[in-house]
Amino acid sequence: MGFLLGSALAAVLVTLAAARLVVSRWPGLPFGSQVFRAAMGFPLLAALLFAIAVLVTLAQSAPANRPDLDPGMPIFALVFFLFYALVIGAVIGWPTAYFAIRSFRG
Repeated sequence: MGFLLGSALAAVLVTLAAARLVVSRWPGLPFGSQVFRAAMGFPLLAALLFAIAVLVTLAQSAPANRPDLDPGMPIFALVFFLFYALVIGAVIGWPTAYFAIRSFRG
């Protein structure tokens, strides 16, 4: 349960920071464009962290006595975490971005 609450809180905080950045950096953009850019903050961060984790997993070599251990299963598990992060970004990120942009445009 803590993982669900933590990921929801992370999505809210990243989206709020992205909304603040979008409104301060591009104040002349239309409302919908600002909401889209703010809502993309958490999924882009999740994709970046996914890419870093995959590169680190691929860079590790298998132990000499266990050649059957390959990076396939960890990467497969990371794909599920990426999908979870994208769903959380859509379910929590879009409403948070909408209300954050409305309040920051004030």
